Amino acid sequence: MKNNIVIEVLDKQMQKKGWKFLGPILHYEKAFKGQASVYEKKGKYIVYGIDKSGKDILNDSISKSDAENRLKKSLIEISKFMLQKSI
Repeated sequence: MKNNIVIEVLDKQMQKKGWKFLGPILHYEKAFKGQASVYEKKGKYIVYGIDKSGKDILNDSISKSDAENRLKKSLIEISKFMLQKSI
């Protein structure tokens, strides 16, 4: 499967629309390879990225508390992975 969607382009589009990137999340079942980004704008939170098929855009609403919880867990997991690789 070839993915023609470029995540950097999606990020620039979101920022131009006024969305603030908060961070990556892992293990999001609807996202390509389980990875997506969380954005915030005017108190609304969304999970944005490439959908599981790799062919379409993922754009799901998410609560603030769920977004914060998923971001925290994902950043901890990413940090642990990076530290293990550096040893």
